[in-house]
Amino acid sequence: DVPDPPAISYAHRGVNSLLVEWDDNSPRWPGTSSLTIKGVPIAVKYWSRVYKYWKSSQWQGVKKNSFDWKTLVTAILAAPSIDEFWAKYSVPGKDGVLQRMKYTPLLKQLTRRKEEVTRIAAIAIQELTPEQLTYRKGGQYCVMRKASTIAARYRELKGLVGMDLGEEEEEGEDD
Repeated sequence: DVPDPPAISYAHRGVNSLLVEWDDNSPRWPGTSSLTIKGVPIAVKYWSRVYKYWKSSQWQGVKKNSFDWKTLVTAILAAPSIDEFWAKYSVPGKDGVLQRMKYTPLLKQLTRRKEEVTRIAAIAIQELTPEQLTYRKGGQYCVMRKASTIAARYRELKGLVGMDLGEEEEEGEDD
């Protein structure tokens, strides 16, 4: 009963459309989706699960888009606000007025930032001691796992705090 993946492009529909349709637990959720199964709308964040496990032959076609969509939404939701996200990811137009980055350049920039955070985290793991890569939670010491948290600790210890590499690439918490 799982239909073929919807032919949808958020590059054309816009990042805000993706954000609205991403999560059915969000207050933005419209209650409709381009993908419905037995009359139930499926939020975009679950499409990868639907196709990966129930229509594995079509997963390859959905995989890249799913990864890109998750990258964008995770970055937006990690920002203090949507307005602050767009302030950070806007560029001057031909008239000099700031305009939101287009889908593909935005995705490329977020991907580069994620790669840089991952690179710094790998350096940190080589250079820092295990004790330097822990944090306290509820009176217990925990090992940092997120690349963004490890990279932030490395920058802090090396005095590189002013570097803004964007740490919006991961879900979950190291706090």
